[in-house]
Amino acid sequence: MQRALWDPVDPTRVGSMADSLHYRVNGEVYRFADERNMQRFVMAPALYCGLVRDPVNGKRFAPSSRTPAAYWIGGPYFFSNDSTKAAFVDDPKKFEVVRRF
Repeated sequence: MQRALWDPVDPTRVGSMADSLHYRVNGEVYRFADERNMQRFVMAPALYCGLVRDPVNGKRFAPSSRTPAAYWIGGPYFFSNDSTKAAFVDDPKKFEVVRRF
């Protein structure tokens, strides 16, 4: 059974399967119904992404605009505290979340 992947900005719409309408946060793929919704998400992902997993300690949390963050290949990564951000920045490949689909 395949589940629908709803647009995180407008959950009344289904996100597109088109690669051009995908964006990653903490390695997770978010799908968007259109370019406008994707751009709104990219400008403030913490408002829309819901729970994420800190790539260093595995803790799940809801990021805010004040959450420690770093950009790594493919999109932003949010962290539950400054020390896990520092560990990630020191060696991002060690903690990078890679999803294949």
